[in-house]
Amino acid sequence: MAKKDNENLYPPVHFPERGRPLKFTPRKLQEKFVEYVKWCKDNPIVIGTEIKNTSVEGIPYGSKTIEKKPRLVSIGGFLVYIGASRRWWGELDDSKQDYSAVKDLIREFCESYQKEMAAAGIFNSNIISRLLGLVDKQQQESRIENRIVVEDKDQADKIKTIGDIG
Repeated sequence: MAKKDNENLYPPVHFPERGRPLKFTPRKLQEKFVEYVKWCKDNPIVIGTEIKNTSVEGIPYGSKTIEKKPRLVSIGGFLVYIGASRRWWGELDDSKQDYSAVKDLIREFCESYQKEMAAAGIFNSNIISRLLGLVDKQQQESRIENRIVVEDKDQADKIKTIGDIG
């Protein structure tokens, strides 16, 4: 059977049947995540560059260079893979079955994978730090503002004079 052109898109979208909610047991959700991670590994992002004008360091004119980069494993990508939404993901906690352990493992796997790939220079560390909500200490600004709410101009003048004393 021939592959469809969209099978290597990131990631292939599996839409649920119309009107039917997704039904996963915690075990089935875990199995689907393992399937998604395998798909990401088996379908790296292919970046091709064609050299048109001159030969560059031994690569002849008109050649194509192909580079394969691993796909980002993320909760968002996983949700697209199974045809689910963030809202559905959040509502799993309200169900009768206990999804917390599986969700925690999925979240931890995604975060550690992203950090390791960024540390190895495979993924852009700035993008990964934004995805994970990490902030460089130099980027943090501490702003403390004291505000006093007054009812009229007389009170505002009194407060101003108190501030001038100290």
